[in-house]
Amino acid sequence: MADLTQSQAEIDLEPLRDILQRDFNPDDYQEAEELILGACQEAQSLYGWVPQPAAQLIADHLGVTINRIFGLLTFYADFRTDPPGEHAMLLCHGAACFVMGSERLIGELNVDQQLGPDGRTPDGAFSVQVVNGCLGVCNLAPVAQIDHHHYFGHLNRERLAAVMQAIRDGQPVEDLDGVE
Repeated sequence: MADLTQSQAEIDLEPLRDILQRDFNPDDYQEAEELILGACQEAQSLYGWVPQPAAQLIADHLGVTINRIFGLLTFYADFRTDPPGEHAMLLCHGAACFVMGSERLIGELNVDQQLGPDGRTPDGAFSVQVVNGCLGVCNLAPVAQIDHHHYFGHLNRERLAAVMQAIRDGQPVEDLDGVE
């Protein structure tokens, strides 16, 4: 994955260009339309998000408009059009987590961590996404998943802040309740 702190002007488009030339060669406009999502997934896999220059390269290569590319990027929740934070956090807002206080926790997190409209902390350490579905560990409600593999449960304002700070400081993090 590319260095997530680099500016859009510094994004190396050659790996994406190579993939597009190798795997994305439509015969007509209809096929080009069908290839947009796959090409965007390749860009996101390379960079961790789909920067504007990558989206423009995809549009140019497939012969579609940049508006079409961004229409799809902003429609599907899995695509990022802003660089992600260093650590990905999913904060569950499913039924069990809601009952156990996730609504309050989300509000406190927004205030305490000063999340931007893209869900990133100002220091770029975390990208926070509220999951309105279920993370599947209801017995830990309210729960957060960090970096796709670590679950931290029975969260409150203080516990979540402590976990986030420990991660920022590069400390090994164990769930405050002994469950990770």
